[in-house]
Amino acid sequence: MGCPKAEVKLGRLSLATRASDTLSVLSTEVILVGGEPIADLQHRHLPDARKDAGPAAGIETALGDARIHVIVLALDLPFVPPELLLETLAVVDQGATICAPRWEGRWHPLCATYSQAALGPLRQRLDRGVFDLYGLLDEIATPLETNVLREVGEPTEILLNINTPKDLSLAKKLLSAKSQEHR
Repeated sequence: MGCPKAEVKLGRLSLATRASDTLSVLSTEVILVGGEPIADLQHRHLPDARKDAGPAAGIETALGDARIHVIVLALDLPFVPPELLLETLAVVDQGATICAPRWEGRWHPLCATYSQAALGPLRQRLDRGVFDLYGLLDEIATPLETNVLREVGEPTEILLNINTPKDLSLAKKLLSAKSQEHR
């Protein structure tokens, strides 16, 4: 997309700023994990504890640093509302190990809440060289109820993941439509 994903602009804000703003509504402590520190954001940065292990390593790093639960939001999910993350947190507060949206048969592990109980199983998988999060969620996660997901927004929009220029184009159209609605 021509620059690091964190710097990609969607409207007037970078993807990193959008994720930071969403998380800042939920917590006074927002920590950036993996990649390089982002100068525009004044959050603490932790490098991944394991190199080349993808997002699973970032979650392991965050859980290893945290005292309690970790709310995860990938910066390429710009339309996830704070309410969705609060709902996942509520499910984990009630005893779930992990809570993530599961829409149309697919987990969304990067907009989820992970309890400390997830750290052991995650580390075991990483130690075996298994980096995918979908299997972990299949084993120990509680899906966010579909009706709850729909209450916070249109799932295909709020779970839009920006990985390609085509995805970015769609996100820009959605953002434009949303701004037209609010006029």
